[in-house]
Amino acid sequence: MWNNEGYYLFSDIPRNCIVQVKENGEKKDIISNSGFTNNRSIELSEQRGSNGLAYDKNGLLFICQHGNGAIATWNGNELKPFCTHYNSKPFNSPNDIVVAKDGSVFFSDPPYGLKDQKMQPEKAQPIAGFYCWRNDEIKLITDQYLYPNGVCLSPDEKSLYTCSNKPFEKFVLEFDAATLAYKRKLADENSDGLKCDKWGNLWLCTKEGIVIINTEGERLAKIELETIPANACWGGDAQKHLLVTARNNIFLIKDLLL
Repeated sequence: MWNNEGYYLFSDIPRNCIVQVKENGEKKDIISNSGFTNNRSIELSEQRGSNGLAYDKNGLLFICQHGNGAIATWNGNELKPFCTHYNSKPFNSPNDIVVAKDGSVFFSDPPYGLKDQKMQPEKAQPIAGFYCWRNDEIKLITDQYLYPNGVCLSPDEKSLYTCSNKPFEKFVLEFDAATLAYKRKLADENSDGLKCDKWGNLWLCTKEGIVIINTEGERLAKIELETIPANACWGGDAQKHLLVTARNNIFLIKDLLL
């Protein structure tokens, strides 16, 4: 995520911390134990740290916690639980997240943080879903994926896009962000994280690199990278730069948008 004070944040999942990085490459850990605080009785994978991050309009940071099976918030000083259970059970390992201007929180919940990346329905959720938290109520948006992953909103926040990076569920879906109703399959594409640009095109983090598709699901371009991208965000004062996390690398591609 881009912070308007002039830096980016990303999760280092295996190290269980959130890192601040500046455009000059300078980086430092700013939140430790960001995804797992050793208080959960469930078998976990090595991917137990925090994952997806999102700010709300007031600058509150929302954090996907693999190990805790929850969504937490960070106000700059304190890490607090925010959304921890659905139907009286913790989530599996929340993965990606986006917060709308109206305060709605959308997130994915695959089993990547669980041992062998397999469901443990006796202890956590029996399905892997995309969820919406709104007005103190949690709703399941869809359970059409076994490994739900990236989630993002269109620029007007009317559409919600979802995806998976598993080859056997190669489809990007579109939902109505207000009603949560299914709208259509946008494209036959896999993606880890994904983001929209200001025109509504989607930038997909795929094994091929960053694949850009339009609102009809047509491929427009591709950016090849040295390593496979996991997620990306727009940043810089004019939101023209793209920061990409790609395994053990971080890339900053400047002035991509006019």
